[in-house]
Amino acid sequence: MNRLKRERSLTAESFGRFLRWLSGDDEEAVSQYETIRRKLVRYFIHKGCTDPDELFDETVDIVVGKIDAGEEILNPLAYCHGVAKNVWRQSIRKSRTVSQSREFPSPEPEDWTEHEQELLCLERCMNQLTSEEREVVTRYHTSRGRERIEARQALAGGKSGANALRIKVCRIRKDLRLCVIDCLKRTPGAGSLEAEG
Repeated sequence: MNRLKRERSLTAESFGRFLRWLSGDDEEAVSQYETIRRKLVRYFIHKGCTDPDELFDETVDIVVGKIDAGEEILNPLAYCHGVAKNVWRQSIRKSRTVSQSREFPSPEPEDWTEHEQELLCLERCMNQLTSEEREVVTRYHTSRGRERIEARQALAGGKSGANALRIKVCRIRKDLRLCVIDCLKRTPGAGSLEAEG
């Protein structure tokens, strides 16, 4: 539905005005457009949006509307970023409304024998990790709220190592999952994880 609205509102003529608003020089305008697109899509990805391109298009629609209305804007990148923040906030509000109104099925009762077996396999696999890997994955998932943020920052050694930490934890969790699946396959009456492997 948003896509249909966008197709109706963003004409070639209004997009041309948007480019001319960025710069009188065609090459410079395209370069600025690509820079704005790259930065805003990266912003939406960083915020965890599932469709950053759609939110970028909504942002451009709003900016084009402001340009068409004759609003004076001095810094295109800063203005687009401000509009993008509002678009992101609005998308969050919409997603909260949808998830609260949706009915979720009750979880099926668990087979506790299966669950116990999965836990035993997880414990075995955790013991196969190096002490450093065990400490990283345990500290990464232990605390909540502000404590969690501080613990992860300490593990990462500052903001520069945060991405490396996420990659490391992802790799360890993948190895653990494969190990648990393998363990369950070798156990009589293997659980539900076997089917996923």
